[in-house]
Amino acid sequence: MRWWIAAVGVVAVAGTVLVAAPKLRSSWRNPDPAAAPVSKVVVIGFTSEIATRRAMEDGLTAEIRKNGGSAEPSYSLVPGPLPKEPAAMKEKVTAAGFDGAVVVRVSSVNREQYWDPGYVAVVPGYYYSPWSYWGHYYLYAWDMGYMRTETIVQLETTVYALKGEVLIWSGLSETSNPGSVRKLIQEVSVAVGEDLKKRNVIR
Repeated sequence: MRWWIAAVGVVAVAGTVLVAAPKLRSSWRNPDPAAAPVSKVVVIGFTSEIATRRAMEDGLTAEIRKNGGSAEPSYSLVPGPLPKEPAAMKEKVTAAGFDGAVVVRVSSVNREQYWDPGYVAVVPGYYYSPWSYWGHYYLYAWDMGYMRTETIVQLETTVYALKGEVLIWSGLSETSNPGSVRKLIQEVSVAVGEDLKKRNVIR
């Protein structure tokens, strides 16, 4: 995931940084009765970057707790890299008594380029004789064109009931040109935490 950390660097365009605040682009709550709210969840940041994983898990754990839920980061069970085999992680989570799991991962990073052609505007002068141009030549307002690069980062969050492995909720957040991995995750976590409470996902 080092490529993602590089990708979410600040994008400078013609001396200006364009940053869009993270938002929850879409979310879905399973209406099936089997998708009942869970009460104790483990938060799993699905990435091989340990520092990024901890930031993901800490951000969501804090927001779930703030909204009245019980949550623990998965690094409290597995401090190092996530197990290669899911059965090993499942065994640890089940043994710890969790009834739900929240999984967050980067679903896509896209770079898009746009050309802004700028503009040239002629400033009116005096045109009633050939001599009235003196002092008025080359009066143009000129905005030079430039290439603008946008980096769009999408984070996917899902919540499962461990009994029966039922998907309860899923959400997709989207951010343009995030300048900090930690700040991005914290702001996305706020939006996710509020939606989980509103949709009665974690009681």
